[in-house]
Amino acid sequence: MPRDDWKGLVNQILYGLIFTAELDDAAAARMAEAMVERRSFGAGPRVYAAAIARARRHRGPLTDELPTPHDEERFREFLELLAVQLDARRPWRRTTS
Repeated sequence: MPRDDWKGLVNQILYGLIFTAELDDAAAARMAEAMVERRSFGAGPRVYAAAIARARRHRGPLTDELPTPHDEERFREFLELLAVQLDARRPWRRTTS
């Protein structure tokens, strides 16, 4: 993944949460399923999992590029939940597209 592509993918996740009031396990499970099934998150779980891993190591802000009702700390916590939910769904099926 090119150096800065992870941030765009993380922004897709953040955008997908704009109308989600609670960033809880249920929301993470729904989003993980959408990623695994490539609904709304067409790049697939492998790409998003890699972007989440980069975001978790990133020391700068993650919520600075999009207007969001979620603060930085809560979004970072959500990424942790999402990483766990994605991991629980392994192995991810491979696609040819």
